Amino acid sequence: MKTAFPMPFAVGLLLATGLAMPQPAQAQSDCAARAKKRRPSLFGAEGAGGLLTRLQGAARGQRNLGTDIKDTAQTGAEQRAKEAATVAGCKASEKPEPQAVAAPSQPASAARPAPETATQRAARQQAESDKQYPSRMEIPAEWRTAKDAYTEFGKVRCTGCEGGFAYSGWPSWPRDEFDGKHNGAETRLSRLPIGHVHRWTANGFAGSLSIDSEEAVNGFRCRKMTYRLVKDGKSAERPGLMCWGKSNQFAASDSWVGVF
Repeated sequence: MKTAFPMPFAVGLLLATGLAMPQPAQAQSDCAARAKKRRPSLFGAEGAGGLLTRLQGAARGQRNLGTDIKDTAQTGAEQRAKEAATVAGCKASEKPEPQAVAAPSQPASAARPAPETATQRAARQQAESDKQYPSRMEIPAEWRTAKDAYTEFGKVRCTGCEGGFAYSGWPSWPRDEFDGKHNGAETRLSRLPIGHVHRWTANGFAGSLSIDSEEAVNGFRCRKMTYRLVKDGKSAERPGLMCWGKSNQFAASDSWVGVF
């Protein structure tokens, strides 16, 4: 007599073997999907559909149902362990590499310099132009202070002089070919040898002008001089400078130019 197994009993046997019911599909990596796809059927080549055949064979005494169930459970456990190891390996290999943290961007105002104003541009252009002419080079403040003291020391009242004062610190020269000519004074000084001292007297003062050296100053060929006044045991002196170059932007050629 054949024994039929009701459907609830067959489902119970499936659960007893440790098989899980089909689960909803979940998103997974390609590596993990391939690992699960390779999983063989727990019921061999005949598949899960052969379970009924095994049950019927056991009922007829042709198969040992207990052995089948035991073998099926053991096979399922081994397959699940292999699958879990493969999936874990996939997850470990697919961990994203740490991303470099970008440095905070600086405000546009800090990275870009402020535009040049019209006043700044004019000053820059003037400074660039001044470098071409020796008469526009910057004079040290102490030179100006010394010149003011020298001029004031030799200043005397004069009833017949323009402005009512005469200035004893101005050198006096004998009449020569440079008298009254353009740049005559500078040309005269350029002809004097280094170390030469020119002397004069005026209003009780003894004055002297010495040609000290010829050297480069701010890129120009220049002559340095010293003016000196002495009276009643007191004295004052100041530096002097003249250089070779164009006097201004209208000059057609270079010449000796009085700078200070």
